[in-house]
Amino acid sequence: MFTFDPGLYVSSDLKEKKMRICESFMKGKIVDDIYVIYKSRAGSAEFVSSRQLKQKYYRDRDIHILGLAGDYDKALLYLAYYAAERVGA
Repeated sequence: MFTFDPGLYVSSDLKEKKMRICESFMKGKIVDDIYVIYKSRAGSAEFVSSRQLKQKYYRDRDIHILGLAGDYDKALLYLAYYAAERVGA
């Protein structure tokens, strides 16, 4: 099951597709070729290619999505900002 963070980050290249992507995830359909940033069980942020979410490991877990990124670099940049916020908090 997927839930979305109220402050969901969406990279600029996905902003126009945000609603369609979120609706797909809520219906249990994984959108290919994007990166999903999620909160790990330990409370940190991690990201994976959306294709990996089709694996049993992820299907068996509740995934709280913090952000959606169109490419690896944008997902990594979000994690850097997320980590900087946590260190400063």
